[in-house]
Amino acid sequence: MEHRLLLTKDKPAKVSFSYTVEWEEGTIAWASRWDTYLTSATNSQIHWFSIVNSLIIVLFLSGLLAMIMVRALRRDIAAYNLDEEMDDTYEETGWKLLHGDVMRPPNFCTNLVALIGSGVQIGATALACIVLSVMGMLS
Repeated sequence: MEHRLLLTKDKPAKVSFSYTVEWEEGTIAWASRWDTYLTSATNSQIHWFSIVNSLIIVLFLSGLLAMIMVRALRRDIAAYNLDEEMDDTYEETGWKLLHGDVMRPPNFCTNLVALIGSGVQIGATALACIVLSVMGMLS
């Protein structure tokens, strides 16, 4: 059953699409539909090792970044306190220039809120799926 339609620039064409589906009842029970994939992993310790390794790396890099930020802020605050006592005409540099922009709303506030909300929802859903699968409730 083949229908050909001639498309031209002069007149618009109406194209309708359709498909058919035939459902066949399977022999696998609903509760054991993922057993093939879950039991095919011969050594599940490798997966746990990878997960723990990734978490340790993330925590290490976060701690390193926090140390760098604390050092920079301590140095800037100490220099700011010394300069405040010495000279009031000192020009501010670094992170102190941003103090006026902290409470200013962003340009596309509604887009930002929608993107953050979507990201939080996706993250919470992923976390819930991981927790439920670790507890064994999704198999």
